[in-house]
Amino acid sequence: MGDRDSRPHVVMVVNNGMANDARVIKSAAAVARAGARVTALGVASAGAPRSETTVGGVRYVRLPAVPRRGVNPRFVRYALARRVAWLFPASSWPLSLPVLRLWAREFVPALRSLAPDVVHVHDVHLLDAVRRAFPDPATRPVVVYDAHEYVADLAVSGARTRRAVDAWAALERDRIGLADRIITVAPGIADRLRADHDLPETPTVVYNAPLGWPDVHASRDLRTEAGVGPGVPLAVYSGAVSPARGLDTVVRALADLPEVHLAVVAVPYPHPMASELLALAEHLGVADRLHLVPPVPSHEVPAYLAGADVAVSPIRGDSASYDMALPNKLFEFVHAGLPIATSDLREMSAFVRRHGLGAVFRQGDPASCAAAVRDALDVILDQAALQRLREEFAWQGQEERLVEVYRSLASRAPGLGALAVPSTPWRREDIALEFA
Repeated sequence: MGDRDSRPHVVMVVNNGMANDARVIKSAAAVARAGARVTALGVASAGAPRSETTVGGVRYVRLPAVPRRGVNPRFVRYALARRVAWLFPASSWPLSLPVLRLWAREFVPALRSLAPDVVHVHDVHLLDAVRRAFPDPATRPVVVYDAHEYVADLAVSGARTRRAVDAWAALERDRIGLADRIITVAPGIADRLRADHDLPETPTVVYNAPLGWPDVHASRDLRTEAGVGPGVPLAVYSGAVSPARGLDTVVRALADLPEVHLAVVAVPYPHPMASELLALAEHLGVADRLHLVPPVPSHEVPAYLAGADVAVSPIRGDSASYDMALPNKLFEFVHAGLPIATSDLREMSAFVRRHGLGAVFRQGDPASCAAAVRDALDVILDQAALQRLREEFAWQGQEERLVEVYRSLASRAPGLGALAVPSTPWRREDIALEFA
Protein backbone atom coordinates (compact mmCIF):
# COMPACT_ATOMS: atom_id res chain seq x y z
CA MET A 1 0.00 0.00 0.00
CA GLY A 2 1.16 3.49 -0.83
CA ASP A 3 1.39 6.28 1.69
CA ARG A 4 -1.88 7.95 2.57
CA ASP A 5 -2.37 11.31 0.88
CA SER A 6 -1.56 13.81 3.64
CA ARG A 7 -2.87 16.87 1.81
CA PRO A 8 -6.00 18.52 3.27
CA HIS A 9 -9.06 17.28 1.37
CA VAL A 10 -11.37 20.05 0.12
CA VAL A 11 -14.76 19.10 -1.29
CA MET A 12 -16.63 21.77 -3.24
CA VAL A 13 -20.39 21.40 -3.80
CA VAL A 14 -22.66 23.21 -6.24
CA ASN A 15 -26.11 22.57 -7.73
CA ASN A 16 -25.12 22.70 -11.42
CA GLY A 17 -23.09 20.70 -13.92
CA MET A 18 -19.93 22.78 -13.25
CA ALA A 19 -18.63 22.81 -16.85
CA ASN A 20 -19.97 26.36 -17.42
CA ASP A 21 -19.40 27.64 -13.87
CA ALA A 22 -16.13 29.55 -14.14
CA ARG A 23 -16.05 30.47 -10.44
CA VAL A 24 -16.31 26.84 -9.33
CA ILE A 25 -13.62 25.71 -11.77
CA LYS A 26 -11.20 28.52 -10.92
CA SER A 27 -11.76 28.12 -7.17
CA ALA A 28 -11.19 24.36 -7.33
CA ALA A 29 -8.05 24.77 -9.44
CA ALA A 30 -6.70 27.54 -7.17
CA VAL A 31 -7.04 25.46 -4.02
CA ALA A 32 -5.50 22.45 -5.78
CA ARG A 33 -2.58 24.61 -6.99
CA ALA A 34 -2.09 25.75 -3.39
CA GLY A 35 -1.52 22.18 -2.26
CA ALA A 36 -4.91 20.68 -1.36
CA ARG A 37 -6.59 17.55 -2.66
CA VAL A 38 -9.81 18.78 -4.27
CA THR A 39 -13.03 17.03 -5.23
CA ALA A 40 -15.89 19.03 -6.78
CA LEU A 41 -19.43 17.62 -6.63
CA GLY A 42 -22.08 18.92 -9.01
CA VAL A 43 -25.37 17.78 -10.50
CA ALA A 44 -25.83 15.69 -13.63
CA SER A 45 -28.46 16.66 -16.21
CA ALA A 46 -31.96 15.38 -15.43
CA GLY A 47 -31.98 11.61 -15.86
CA ALA A 48 -28.27 11.40 -16.71
CA PRO A 49 -26.04 8.93 -14.87
CA ARG A 50 -23.18 9.74 -12.53
CA SER A 51 -20.07 10.88 -14.38
CA GLU A 52 -16.65 12.14 -13.44
CA THR A 53 -13.42 13.46 -14.86
CA THR A 54 -10.15 14.88 -13.57
CA VAL A 55 -8.79 18.23 -14.77
CA GLY A 56 -5.86 20.13 -13.32
CA GLY A 57 -5.58 17.70 -10.44
CA VAL A 58 -9.23 18.29 -9.44
CA ARG A 59 -11.68 15.41 -9.46
CA TYR A 60 -15.06 16.60 -10.79
CA VAL A 61 -18.09 14.37 -10.11
CA ARG A 62 -21.63 14.89 -11.38
CA LEU A 63 -24.22 13.19 -9.18
CA PRO A 64 -27.53 11.86 -10.60
CA ALA A 65 -29.67 13.95 -8.25
CA VAL A 66 -32.45 15.02 -10.63
CA PRO A 67 -34.79 12.40 -12.16
CA ARG A 68 -35.69 12.25 -15.82
CA ARG A 69 -39.01 13.94 -16.58
CA GLY A 70 -41.80 11.53 -17.42
CA VAL A 71 -43.76 8.67 -15.93
CA ASN A 72 -41.17 7.13 -13.64
CA PRO A 73 -41.38 6.68 -9.86
CA ARG A 74 -38.74 9.23 -8.88
CA PHE A 75 -40.13 12.01 -11.05
CA VAL A 76 -43.74 11.29 -10.05
CA ARG A 77 -42.79 11.48 -6.37
CA TYR A 78 -40.94 14.75 -6.97
CA ALA A 79 -43.85 16.24 -8.96
CA LEU A 80 -46.26 15.37 -6.16
CA ALA A 81 -43.90 16.85 -3.56
CA ARG A 82 -43.79 20.11 -5.52
CA ARG A 83 -47.57 20.31 -5.48
CA VAL A 84 -47.77 19.60 -1.77
CA ALA A 85 -45.04 22.23 -1.13
CA TRP A 86 -47.49 25.00 -1.93
CA LEU A 87 -49.41 24.12 1.24
CA PHE A 88 -46.52 25.42 3.33
CA PRO A 89 -45.20 28.97 3.76
CA ALA A 90 -41.95 29.84 1.99
CA SER A 91 -40.22 30.24 5.33
CA SER A 92 -40.78 26.52 6.00
CA TRP A 93 -38.06 25.79 3.47
CA PRO A 94 -37.54 22.08 4.33
CA LEU A 95 -41.11 21.57 3.07
CA SER A 96 -41.47 24.37 0.51
CA LEU A 97 -38.26 23.39 -1.35
CA PRO A 98 -38.68 19.69 -2.20
CA VAL A 99 -35.64 19.79 -4.50
CA LEU A 100 -33.53 19.79 -1.34
CA ARG A 101 -34.49 16.17 -0.74
CA LEU A 102 -33.35 15.19 -4.24
CA TRP A 103 -29.95 16.79 -3.67
CA ALA A 104 -29.62 15.40 -0.16
CA ARG A 105 -30.18 11.86 -1.42
CA GLU A 106 -26.96 12.07 -3.48
CA PHE A 107 -24.84 14.71 -1.78
CA VAL A 108 -25.17 13.55 1.83
CA PRO A 109 -23.72 10.04 1.32
CA ALA A 110 -21.12 11.39 -1.12
CA LEU A 111 -19.92 13.96 1.42
CA ARG A 112 -19.75 11.40 4.20
CA SER A 113 -17.82 8.92 2.09
CA LEU A 114 -15.28 11.55 1.05
CA ALA A 115 -14.59 12.58 4.68
CA PRO A 116 -13.39 16.09 3.76
CA ASP A 117 -11.36 18.44 5.89
CA VAL A 118 -13.16 21.38 4.27
CA VAL A 119 -16.50 21.70 2.49
CA HIS A 120 -16.67 24.73 0.19
CA VAL A 121 -20.35 25.46 -0.52
CA HIS A 122 -20.91 27.40 -3.74
CA ASP A 123 -24.22 29.28 -3.53
CA VAL A 124 -26.92 28.72 -0.94
CA HIS A 125 -28.55 25.61 -2.35
CA LEU A 126 -26.48 22.89 -0.66
CA LEU A 127 -25.93 24.44 2.76
CA ASP A 128 -28.58 22.16 4.22
CA ALA A 129 -27.05 19.06 2.60
CA VAL A 130 -23.84 19.84 4.51
CA ARG A 131 -25.84 20.12 7.74
CA ARG A 132 -27.49 16.76 7.04
CA ALA A 133 -24.20 15.10 6.19
CA PHE A 134 -22.47 16.39 9.33
CA PRO A 135 -25.09 17.18 11.99
CA ASP A 136 -22.61 17.16 14.90
CA PRO A 137 -20.66 20.46 15.10
CA ALA A 138 -17.88 18.69 16.99
CA THR A 139 -17.06 16.43 14.04
CA ARG A 140 -18.18 18.67 11.18
CA PRO A 141 -15.46 19.63 8.70
CA VAL A 142 -14.52 23.26 8.13
CA VAL A 143 -17.23 24.99 6.09
CA VAL A 144 -16.57 27.84 3.66
CA TYR A 145 -19.72 29.47 2.25
CA ASP A 146 -19.29 31.21 -1.11
CA ALA A 147 -22.28 33.53 -1.63
CA HIS A 148 -22.35 34.09 -5.39
CA GLU A 149 -25.37 36.41 -5.08
CA TYR A 150 -27.41 38.34 -2.54
CA VAL A 151 -29.93 35.62 -1.82
CA ALA A 152 -32.37 37.75 0.20
CA ASP A 153 -33.32 39.77 -2.89
CA LEU A 154 -32.60 37.75 -6.01
CA ALA A 155 -34.26 38.79 -9.25
CA VAL A 156 -37.67 37.19 -9.75
CA SER A 157 -37.72 35.65 -13.21
CA GLY A 158 -39.25 32.58 -14.84
CA ALA A 159 -39.31 29.62 -12.45
CA ARG A 160 -37.65 31.75 -9.75
CA THR A 161 -40.75 33.17 -8.08
CA ARG A 162 -40.89 35.54 -5.14
CA ARG A 163 -41.93 32.59 -3.03
CA ALA A 164 -38.83 30.64 -4.11
CA VAL A 165 -36.57 33.61 -3.36
CA ASP A 166 -38.08 33.94 0.11
CA ALA A 167 -37.55 30.23 0.72
CA TRP A 168 -33.88 30.33 -0.29
CA ALA A 169 -33.40 33.42 1.87
CA ALA A 170 -34.92 31.58 4.83
CA LEU A 171 -32.60 28.62 4.24
CA GLU A 172 -29.59 30.94 4.16
CA ARG A 173 -30.71 32.66 7.35
CA ASP A 174 -31.09 29.32 9.15
CA ARG A 175 -27.92 27.66 7.85
CA ILE A 176 -25.35 30.44 7.37
CA GLY A 177 -24.19 29.78 10.92
CA LEU A 178 -22.59 26.56 9.68
CA ALA A 179 -19.90 28.56 7.92
CA ASP A 180 -16.50 29.08 9.50
CA ARG A 181 -15.70 31.68 6.83
CA ILE A 182 -17.85 33.41 4.24
CA ILE A 183 -16.71 34.84 0.92
CA THR A 184 -18.70 36.68 -1.73
CA VAL A 185 -18.36 38.51 -5.04
CA ALA A 186 -18.84 42.23 -4.31
CA PRO A 187 -18.31 44.67 -1.42
CA GLY A 188 -21.98 45.69 -1.27
CA ILE A 189 -23.09 42.09 -0.85
CA ALA A 190 -20.45 41.52 1.83
CA ASP A 191 -21.74 44.48 3.84
CA ARG A 192 -25.37 43.39 3.53
CA LEU A 193 -24.61 39.82 4.57
CA ARG A 194 -22.85 41.03 7.71
CA ALA A 195 -25.74 43.34 8.61
CA ASP A 196 -28.50 40.85 7.77
CA HIS A 197 -27.01 37.96 9.71
CA ASP A 198 -25.17 39.84 12.46
CA LEU A 199 -21.91 38.22 11.38
CA PRO A 200 -18.82 38.71 13.56
CA GLU A 201 -16.81 39.86 10.53
CA THR A 202 -17.45 41.12 7.02
CA PRO A 203 -17.21 38.36 4.39
CA THR A 204 -14.09 38.42 2.25
CA VAL A 205 -14.62 39.67 -1.31
CA VAL A 206 -13.19 37.38 -3.98
CA TYR A 207 -14.14 39.04 -7.26
CA ASN A 208 -15.55 36.91 -10.06
CA ALA A 209 -12.67 37.92 -12.31
CA PRO A 210 -11.26 35.99 -15.27
CA LEU A 211 -7.72 34.75 -15.47
CA GLY A 212 -5.33 37.16 -17.10
CA TRP A 213 -3.35 35.49 -19.87
CA PRO A 214 -0.12 36.85 -21.40
CA ASP A 215 -1.43 35.85 -24.83
CA VAL A 216 -4.99 36.19 -26.10
CA HIS A 217 -6.36 33.01 -27.61
CA ALA A 218 -9.76 31.47 -28.39
CA SER A 219 -10.43 28.26 -30.25
CA ARG A 220 -13.19 29.90 -32.31
CA ASP A 221 -13.74 33.33 -33.83
CA LEU A 222 -16.84 35.26 -32.78
CA ARG A 223 -17.32 37.03 -36.11
CA THR A 224 -17.01 33.78 -38.03
CA GLU A 225 -19.54 32.12 -35.72
CA ALA A 226 -21.96 35.02 -36.19
CA GLY A 227 -21.34 35.32 -39.93
CA VAL A 228 -20.41 38.99 -39.59
CA GLY A 229 -17.57 40.30 -41.69
CA PRO A 230 -14.78 42.72 -40.67
CA GLY A 231 -15.74 46.36 -40.47
CA VAL A 232 -19.40 45.62 -39.59
CA PRO A 233 -20.25 47.00 -36.12
CA LEU A 234 -20.80 44.02 -33.80
CA ALA A 235 -22.23 44.19 -30.29
CA VAL A 236 -22.00 41.16 -28.00
CA TYR A 237 -23.89 39.89 -24.98
CA SER A 238 -22.45 36.95 -23.06
CA GLY A 239 -23.92 34.88 -20.26
CA ALA A 240 -27.16 33.47 -18.94
CA VAL A 241 -30.40 34.43 -20.67
CA SER A 242 -33.62 35.16 -18.82
CA PRO A 243 -36.30 37.88 -18.88
CA ALA A 244 -34.42 39.67 -16.09
CA ARG A 245 -31.28 39.86 -18.24
CA GLY A 246 -33.08 42.34 -20.51
CA LEU A 247 -31.98 41.01 -23.90
CA ASP A 248 -35.30 42.02 -25.44
CA THR A 249 -34.23 45.64 -24.81
CA VAL A 250 -31.13 45.20 -26.99
CA VAL A 251 -33.07 43.38 -29.72
CA ARG A 252 -35.56 46.25 -29.81
CA ALA A 253 -32.66 48.74 -29.87
CA LEU A 254 -31.39 47.14 -33.10
CA ALA A 255 -34.26 48.86 -34.90
CA ASP A 256 -32.54 52.19 -34.12
CA LEU A 257 -29.08 50.82 -34.96
CA PRO A 258 -29.41 49.84 -38.63
CA GLU A 259 -25.71 49.07 -39.11
CA VAL A 260 -25.16 47.12 -35.88
CA HIS A 261 -25.32 43.35 -35.47
CA LEU A 262 -25.81 41.61 -32.10
CA ALA A 263 -24.15 38.32 -31.11
CA VAL A 264 -25.67 36.55 -28.11
CA VAL A 265 -23.29 34.04 -26.53
CA ALA A 266 -25.89 32.07 -24.63
CA VAL A 267 -25.47 29.59 -21.81
CA PRO A 268 -26.82 26.94 -22.20
CA TYR A 269 -26.79 26.56 -25.96
CA PRO A 270 -29.19 26.22 -27.69
CA HIS A 271 -31.09 28.30 -25.18
CA PRO A 272 -34.80 27.80 -24.32
CA MET A 273 -35.43 31.51 -24.92
CA ALA A 274 -33.85 31.46 -28.40
CA SER A 275 -37.15 31.08 -30.25
CA GLU A 276 -38.68 33.95 -28.27
CA LEU A 277 -35.79 36.30 -29.08
CA LEU A 278 -35.77 35.27 -32.75
CA ALA A 279 -39.53 35.80 -33.00
CA LEU A 280 -39.16 39.31 -31.54
CA ALA A 281 -36.33 40.08 -33.97
CA GLU A 282 -38.43 38.81 -36.88
CA HIS A 283 -41.34 40.99 -35.79
CA LEU A 284 -39.07 44.05 -35.64
CA GLY A 285 -37.40 43.28 -38.97
CA VAL A 286 -33.94 42.82 -37.44
CA ALA A 287 -33.67 39.01 -37.51
CA ASP A 288 -30.81 39.16 -40.02
CA ARG A 289 -28.74 41.08 -37.45
CA LEU A 290 -29.37 38.87 -34.40
CA HIS A 291 -26.96 35.95 -34.09
CA LEU A 292 -27.21 33.30 -31.36
CA VAL A 293 -23.80 31.68 -31.12
CA PRO A 294 -22.44 28.83 -28.95
CA PRO A 295 -20.20 29.53 -25.97
CA VAL A 296 -16.55 28.63 -25.66
CA PRO A 297 -14.83 27.20 -22.56
CA SER A 298 -14.89 29.69 -19.72
CA HIS A 299 -11.16 30.46 -19.89
CA GLU A 300 -11.52 31.47 -23.57
CA VAL A 301 -14.42 33.89 -23.09
CA PRO A 302 -12.53 37.24 -23.03
CA ALA A 303 -10.52 36.33 -26.14
CA TYR A 304 -13.69 35.16 -27.90
CA LEU A 305 -15.60 38.35 -27.02
CA ALA A 306 -12.70 40.49 -28.25
CA GLY A 307 -13.92 39.90 -31.80
CA ALA A 308 -16.80 42.33 -31.16
CA ASP A 309 -16.72 46.14 -31.15
CA VAL A 310 -18.84 46.77 -28.06
CA ALA A 311 -20.20 44.75 -25.15
CA VAL A 312 -23.78 45.14 -23.95
CA SER A 313 -25.15 44.34 -20.49
CA PRO A 314 -28.89 45.10 -20.38
CA ILE A 315 -29.73 43.54 -16.99
CA ARG A 316 -32.81 44.93 -15.26
CA GLY A 317 -31.94 45.81 -11.69
CA ASP A 318 -35.23 44.94 -10.07
CA SER A 319 -33.42 43.27 -7.19
CA ALA A 320 -30.79 44.31 -4.69
CA SER A 321 -28.66 41.37 -5.80
CA TYR A 322 -28.38 42.72 -9.35
CA ASP A 323 -27.95 46.30 -8.16
CA MET A 324 -24.97 45.39 -5.96
CA ALA A 325 -23.37 42.96 -8.39
CA LEU A 326 -20.02 43.28 -10.13
CA PRO A 327 -20.57 40.24 -12.34
CA ASN A 328 -18.14 38.01 -14.14
CA LYS A 329 -19.24 39.46 -17.48
CA LEU A 330 -18.10 42.96 -16.47
CA PHE A 331 -14.54 41.80 -15.90
CA GLU A 332 -14.64 39.59 -19.01
CA PHE A 333 -15.53 42.69 -21.04
CA VAL A 334 -12.58 44.52 -19.48
CA HIS A 335 -10.20 41.69 -20.34
CA ALA A 336 -11.66 41.55 -23.86
CA GLY A 337 -10.75 45.24 -24.26
CA LEU A 338 -14.30 46.21 -25.24
CA PRO A 339 -16.14 49.46 -24.51
CA ILE A 340 -19.31 48.70 -22.56
CA ALA A 341 -22.93 49.81 -22.87
CA THR A 342 -24.58 48.87 -19.58
CA SER A 343 -27.97 49.38 -18.00
CA ASP A 344 -28.03 51.64 -14.98
CA LEU A 345 -27.51 49.00 -12.33
CA ARG A 346 -25.97 50.86 -9.41
CA GLU A 347 -22.55 49.23 -9.02
CA MET A 348 -21.93 48.16 -12.61
CA SER A 349 -22.85 51.54 -14.09
CA ALA A 350 -20.73 53.31 -11.46
CA PHE A 351 -17.76 51.11 -12.40
CA VAL A 352 -18.17 51.87 -16.12
CA ARG A 353 -18.48 55.61 -15.51
CA ARG A 354 -15.63 55.76 -12.98
CA HIS A 355 -13.19 54.09 -15.34
CA GLY A 356 -14.38 55.69 -18.59
CA LEU A 357 -15.29 52.33 -20.09
CA GLY A 358 -18.39 53.25 -22.08
CA ALA A 359 -21.96 54.48 -21.67
CA VAL A 360 -25.00 53.84 -19.46
CA PHE A 361 -28.66 53.50 -20.46
CA ARG A 362 -32.00 53.33 -18.69
CA GLN A 363 -33.09 49.81 -17.93
CA GLY A 364 -35.68 48.43 -20.34
CA ASP A 365 -35.48 51.51 -22.63
CA PRO A 366 -34.58 50.50 -26.22
CA ALA A 367 -34.00 54.10 -27.40
CA SER A 368 -31.69 54.81 -24.46
CA CYS A 369 -29.91 51.49 -25.10
CA ALA A 370 -29.39 52.36 -28.79
CA ALA A 371 -27.94 55.74 -27.83
CA ALA A 372 -25.57 54.12 -25.34
CA VAL A 373 -24.38 51.56 -27.91
CA ARG A 374 -23.66 54.40 -30.37
CA ASP A 375 -21.79 56.33 -27.69
CA ALA A 376 -19.81 53.28 -26.61
CA LEU A 377 -18.81 52.55 -30.20
CA ASP A 378 -17.20 55.99 -30.27
CA VAL A 379 -15.26 55.47 -27.02
CA ILE A 380 -11.51 55.16 -27.38
CA LEU A 381 -10.31 53.28 -24.34
CA ASP A 382 -7.14 54.36 -22.55
CA GLN A 383 -5.03 51.25 -23.08
CA ALA A 384 -2.69 51.89 -20.15
CA ALA A 385 -5.61 52.37 -17.77
CA LEU A 386 -7.32 49.31 -19.24
CA GLN A 387 -4.24 47.20 -18.59
CA ARG A 388 -4.15 48.36 -14.97
CA LEU A 389 -7.77 47.28 -14.58
CA ARG A 390 -6.99 43.90 -16.12
CA GLU A 391 -4.19 43.41 -13.60
CA GLU A 392 -6.31 44.56 -10.65
CA PHE A 393 -9.32 42.44 -11.63
CA ALA A 394 -7.66 39.21 -12.71
CA TRP A 395 -8.18 35.87 -11.01
CA GLN A 396 -4.48 35.65 -10.18
CA GLY A 397 -5.03 38.33 -7.51
CA GLN A 398 -8.27 36.74 -6.31
CA GLU A 399 -6.45 33.41 -5.97
CA GLU A 400 -4.30 34.96 -3.25
CA ARG A 401 -7.39 36.15 -1.34
CA LEU A 402 -9.04 32.74 -1.58
CA VAL A 403 -5.98 30.84 -0.39
CA GLU A 404 -5.55 33.26 2.51
CA VAL A 405 -9.14 32.50 3.61
CA TYR A 406 -8.21 28.81 3.72
CA ARG A 407 -4.96 29.48 5.57
CA SER A 408 -6.88 31.45 8.22
CA LEU A 409 -8.74 28.24 9.12
CA ALA A 410 -5.61 26.27 10.06
CA SER A 411 -6.65 26.18 13.72
CA ARG A 412 -9.56 23.94 12.70
CA ALA A 413 -7.73 21.95 10.02
CA PRO A 414 -3.94 22.24 10.54
CA GLY A 415 -3.06 21.13 7.02
CA LEU A 416 -4.56 24.33 5.63
CA GLY A 417 -1.71 26.35 7.09
CA ALA A 418 0.66 24.85 4.56
CA LEU A 419 -1.34 26.01 1.54
CA ALA A 420 0.43 28.60 -0.59
CA VAL A 421 -0.03 30.21 -3.99
CA PRO A 422 2.61 28.71 -6.27
CA SER A 423 4.86 30.76 -8.52
CA THR A 424 4.06 28.56 -11.52
CA PRO A 425 1.74 30.23 -14.04
CA TRP A 426 -1.77 29.01 -14.73
CA ARG A 427 -2.26 26.62 -17.63
CA ARG A 428 -5.39 26.58 -19.78
CA GLU A 429 -5.54 22.79 -19.65
CA ASP A 430 -5.97 22.94 -15.86
CA ILE A 431 -9.37 24.64 -16.20
CA ALA A 432 -10.63 23.21 -19.51
CA LEU A 433 -13.38 21.18 -17.87
CA GLU A 434 -15.30 18.84 -20.15
CA PHE A 435 -17.25 15.69 -19.42
CA ALA A 436 -17.45 12.76 -21.83
